[in-house]
Amino acid sequence: MRVSLFLILSYLSMAVWAGGYQGCLERVWLFQAYEIDALNPEQDQTIGFRCAKANANTKQCSQWNPCKPKKNSGRNRCNFDDLMIHLGKAPSGGTSWSVLDKSTGRLDTEATAKNCYKIFTTAPGKNPHVPNFPPYAAMKGAWEYNDYIMKLSQKANDAWWKKKNDNNKHLWESFDNTREKISVARAGDHGPYLINAAQKALGGTMTIHTQNLGKNPATGEVWETVDWKETAKQARANGVADVDKHIRNFLDDWYHGTKNDKDHRSARDHHQVIRSYKRVADRTQSCRKH
Repeated sequence: MRVSLFLILSYLSMAVWAGGYQGCLERVWLFQAYEIDALNPEQDQTIGFRCAKANANTKQCSQWNPCKPKKNSGRNRCNFDDLMIHLGKAPSGGTSWSVLDKSTGRLDTEATAKNCYKIFTTAPGKNPHVPNFPPYAAMKGAWEYNDYIMKLSQKANDAWWKKKNDNNKHLWESFDNTREKISVARAGDHGPYLINAAQKALGGTMTIHTQNLGKNPATGEVWETVDWKETAKQARANGVADVDKHIRNFLDDWYHGTKNDKDHRSARDHHQVIRSYKRVADRTQSCRKH
């Protein structure tokens, strides 16, 4: 079936390279799912587990170890700080990762993600950055990242029907809000790559218009991406022929072509991740209808 140009543009506007502030938001999103999963019976919990004995060939794990709270903390569940250690590659030094909302005492999504970004990017060593964590360090039965996104979201949706009440509904509100922030951050982080590629490929035919997505909370950098609707509209108004065809050809090459340079490979890999986030957003909206 031929995919409509509108759908392709909607996917493209949200694509991104991994890591950065968005990577820290995804860590917060995982923790929020971990809190939701705590409402389930212990034997049914799957989030916050790391594979200790894996078979890479069969993608099977014979031992899953749960996240362990800090020794002598008095807690039987991990907080966000503990989960960051559990995921691996966390800078040492006893740094506090969590930032709490003073009015609620709950984790502040944006402030915690900003703090996470600062911790990773100012750590000693060469090229400090926010590393990606493997799904099998975060959730039982998860190996591929797209599958992990779907399973994490489904776990939250299942619990919504069985466990949600007036006292804990904020857990799902935070979870959904963070997913939306991830989508914006992905679009913003990818903007410079997309704008540059579009200008190189299409700039001789049409003017590439951009849209402001706000500022990166961690760096203050303005987020911009291609405004495809305005670009196409102005190109038609200026008499450019076959506007949709030109744009579609660019998208096909950028995401599905045969080029094997690093930027194109990254774009194609993350295109599937974007589709997964869009699918879980749509599924959540559908699944939670009364």
